[in-house]
Amino acid sequence: KTNDDQVFTTSGWYATMGYALPAAIGAQAEFPDRQVWSISGDGGFAMVMQDILTQVKYHMPIINVVLTNESLGFIEAEQDDTQQPHSGVDLIDADYGKATEALGAQGFEVHNLDELKAAFAKAKDRKGPVVIDVKISDLRPIPVEQHVLDKQTQDPAAVDAFVKKYHAESLIPFRQLLEDAEKPVTNA
Repeated sequence: KTNDDQVFTTSGWYATMGYALPAAIGAQAEFPDRQVWSISGDGGFAMVMQDILTQVKYHMPIINVVLTNESLGFIEAEQDDTQQPHSGVDLIDADYGKATEALGAQGFEVHNLDELKAAFAKAKDRKGPVVIDVKISDLRPIPVEQHVLDKQTQDPAAVDAFVKKYHAESLIPFRQLLEDAEKPVTNA
């Protein structure tokens, strides 16, 4: 959750790779007294990780989080959606924490929530850039373009498969949200 003193930015085009690091540099230059974070996938980070050198050169205390799933996830999902074979989406498991230490940043590699909390605690008071390489699963994120949740309008077996695959038990169909919104509110 953000408040009025916080700013969130993303690229003008959804899923633009390599946006976070240079955007974080611009944000830190504009707001030198504020805490700045960048959050990247491993594919986008690998494209522009040389920008860590700029963060080091100018002593920018940016906290850079890399979500490493060893895949170009959005491209892989698009290939799945269009029934294409996976091509050019597999990445190697680099240790971006160690790699960026060689560039002058402080680096961490984390595999669980406790390690992540410890890395955040160490990163927050650092005077220069930090890279936290978070090893995550390669499970596809829930598709935003179409949810298969409505057994009244969609194949019930497909709904069950979707819910199971994406652990979407708590999601309800949009139709149901609209119906619930139209119900009169009663005061008991």
